[in-house]
Amino acid sequence: MTSFSRILQTATLALFGVSLTSLAACGGDGAENRLPLTNRVWLTHVPKKADDSVGALVVFEAKGRRQFGALYKGSLLRGSFELFEWQPDEQEGRAHMRLLQDDKSVKIRTESCEPDAGLDSCIMLHGDPLGAVRYQSKRIWGLRGKPAISSPLELDIAGDVRALLAADPELAALLSEET
Repeated sequence: MTSFSRILQTATLALFGVSLTSLAACGGDGAENRLPLTNRVWLTHVPKKADDSVGALVVFEAKGRRQFGALYKGSLLRGSFELFEWQPDEQEGRAHMRLLQDDKSVKIRTESCEPDAGLDSCIMLHGDPLGAVRYQSKRIWGLRGKPAISSPLELDIAGDVRALLAADPELAALLSEET
């Protein structure tokens, strides 16, 4: 399988397969609710059906203190994604997202917010090029371990998605009903 096919497959599996991370993130009011932004799946909301459009964000820590990620906007049936390099600024809560397709840099500002019921953490992501602002996550949506990648084209998270679904029976049940 070519690198391009592999990244397309894994990004699609990870992002819309779950649609169904450096900065410390952002949950509720207390430190006990804070989840790391990296190595975690973040959704705008949990979809209720296969054609429910959602946004997804994943940022991976990689070799050499680099970070890569993907944004997704769509449903289980259709959507688009954008791969990026994530570069945290020295100023807490700020970063640059370098969009790999266009080599365009976008300034990002983050802040915590209150998560919806059933979710553990919430982050406001101001500057998202796909238009989403509010992302949420659960503790069990963390992607196990740090991937040993040096390029976003090496992302291989299909196994992490399977582990995520195994860790979250509620999400897995939703997917099995819709597919």
